[in-house]
Amino acid sequence: MKISLNRNHLIRSLSVYGAFLLLLIFLGCQNSVGTENKNKVPVAEELITLSQQQFDHGNLTLGTLSKSIFYNAVRSNGHFEILPENKVIVSSFFGGRVKNLKLIPGSPVIKGQHLFQIENPEFIKLQETYLTAKGQIKNLQANFERQKSLYLDSLTSEKIFLKSESEYFQTKVKMESVGKQLEMMHLNPQELTYANIKTAIHIKAPLSGYVSSINAVNGANIDPSQEALTILNADRLHLELFIFEKDFSKIKEGQPILFNLQNDSKNTYSAEVHLLNKSVDPEQRTITIHADLFPEDMNDKFIPGLFVEALIRTEKSTELALPKEAVTRIDGRNYVLRLQDVIAQQYNFEKVEVQLGKTNENSVQILNAQTIGLESQFLLNGSFQLIAE
Repeated sequence: MKISLNRNHLIRSLSVYGAFLLLLIFLGCQNSVGTENKNKVPVAEELITLSQQQFDHGNLTLGTLSKSIFYNAVRSNGHFEILPENKVIVSSFFGGRVKNLKLIPGSPVIKGQHLFQIENPEFIKLQETYLTAKGQIKNLQANFERQKSLYLDSLTSEKIFLKSESEYFQTKVKMESVGKQLEMMHLNPQELTYANIKTAIHIKAPLSGYVSSINAVNGANIDPSQEALTILNADRLHLELFIFEKDFSKIKEGQPILFNLQNDSKNTYSAEVHLLNKSVDPEQRTITIHADLFPEDMNDKFIPGLFVEALIRTEKSTELALPKEAVTRIDGRNYVLRLQDVIAQQYNFEKVEVQLGKTNENSVQILNAQTIGLESQFLLNGSFQLIAE
């Protein structure tokens, strides 16, 4: 009985001792693994290897982080507009029947070109009045000068002298007044004779450009104040942009603008803030900005009224960046390929996640530039195909 108890006690002791040894071994392994992981540099999740032939065939390039200029920007939209002096509404100043109107919207015109004619019997009376006054003026002038001489010599009465003076100046004023009206009708009074009296007058283009709208119709009467047609000269366009009042303090004359047509985001053009309106639209709460195109010879690419989307550059800063082509976005995260090493003409890249900041036309700011390595080399183009695969 005593032997049996000692034997059982020994078995239990050995079991406890064995369990204690296993615990020590396990803890030792854990400490060893922890120390090893603590001192080891993390390995990239995946490596991408390219041969020299693949690298050259893909026209791939390497480069480091570089400094690039970025702007804070105010978003805006608007449209092309012409200068006020380059938009003219044509009216006749005289009523009459429209004839010989052969233009359509979009027709080009040259300054001084005949646009259409207006016919009115009253035109004949005006010319007749002018010619009659012109024919009388010489006799009236001669009589006035003669009566003036006689009056000064006390050889005629003052009443006769004043009558001759009145008749002369009244006729002269009438002739000059009607002459000005004829000039407005584009008739030269100096060339007018009884043989070339006109029944219709030509309405001429006041500037070169193109016809944008027509309200007159052949055969219809037109009133003196009625708009016959509109001519636009689009040689000098400007942008009319709209910003919200909260952004007014950020905008200054001379600031650069990048813009594109509303349905064409691929092509970007330049402009410059020229003038800020000092009043706020009470309904939209917006402020108008006038901007000059840069360079000015871009006018041929656009027409008045086209809508644009624009970025007005405000504050400028210099940041570390990479080309946009170096960054690939997958599953909501942004990655670049960092060169790990080149061994036996084999390029080994590791995929590294980056945080992006500001962007400009070609580059994107890398917020974690210090973390991914200021001296590291990165694949500057073609990363999307490699990472996506």
